[in-house]
Amino acid sequence: MPVPFLDQTPFALEGLAHTTLAFSDLDGTLLAPGGCVLADAAGAPWLGAVEAIAAVNRARLDVVICTGRNRIQAGEISRLLGWNSFIAELGCIIMYDRRKPAEYLLGDWPDDALLPGETPHQAIERIGALRVLAATFPGKIEEHSPWHTDREVTHVLRGNVNREAAQAALDTMSLPVDIIDNGIINPPLHTLTDVAEVHAYHLVPRGTSKELAVHRMLECRGVTRADTVAIGDSATDVRMMRACGLGVIVANALADERVLAVANGLEHIVATHAERSEGWAEFANAWLTARMR
Repeated sequence: MPVPFLDQTPFALEGLAHTTLAFSDLDGTLLAPGGCVLADAAGAPWLGAVEAIAAVNRARLDVVICTGRNRIQAGEISRLLGWNSFIAELGCIIMYDRRKPAEYLLGDWPDDALLPGETPHQAIERIGALRVLAATFPGKIEEHSPWHTDREVTHVLRGNVNREAAQAALDTMSLPVDIIDNGIINPPLHTLTDVAEVHAYHLVPRGTSKELAVHRMLECRGVTRADTVAIGDSATDVRMMRACGLGVIVANALADERVLAVANGLEHIVATHAERSEGWAEFANAWLTARMR
C-alpha cells in the first residue's frame, strides 16, 4: 500500500490537533543537503525551515532532535534552534535537559560490560569490532571521518559491505554489537577501494534504538503516545515512529525501498509532498494549522 500524504489524511490532521511533542531526525529530514537549515531540498538558500521552526517555538510546541550524531553536535544544534532535549547516537544517549548529565542506554549489555573509566565507544573498539570488520572487508569499510570523533557510545563507519556478513563477524565479539545500515551518503573524500555507492554504518550496543529511547523519554516525561509525532527519512526513523501516535516521512524517503518495507502495515504513517527541509516545513505548518482549529 502506498503511504498516504499528510494533507490528505483526516486522522493525521486530527491527531496533530492535540500533539504537543515531536521527535525529529536531522539529516535528510530537517536539514537540506550538506546539513544546512538555511536551504531548500535542492540546497538553494531558503528560509522556510527556519521560519517554520520559529513558528513552532512561538506556539510553545516541543521538538526533540533524535539523531545519529554525537552529543556535542546534537546539543549545539538543539541550542541554536531553541530546543532543550535531544536523543543522540541512534538512541544510545538521552538528554532530558541539554544542560544536565546524559542518560546512556546500553540495551542488552551486561552491567559489568565496561572496564573502570571506560566508555561504551571505547569498549566496542577494545573488543576488536573495528579490526574484524576491516579484516573481513579490506578496503570496503572505514571510519566516517570526521563524524566519527567525540562519540561516547557508538561508532560511525562508511563503505559498502554485506550487512548480514558484517553482523556475523561482529557476533564473534565478546559483547553484543549490531551494525546498522543508515543509508547512502556522499562523502567528499574517502579511502575506500572500488566502492561506487557509499553507505553510513553505525555500530551500536545490541538492544538499543531510537524507538526505545523515545519510549524511555515519554515514560520519564509522563507524556502519552497519542500526543506525539515523529518525522524522519530512514528505516530507523520509521521504527522510531512506532513509539508515537503519528509518523511522518519526508518525500525523499519514498524512494527508499527499506523505508517502505518497514512502513508497510503501519497505518499511522503519512508522508509530506516535499523533500528534506521543505518537507519538514510542510509538516510544521500542518501541525500549527491543526493546533489552531
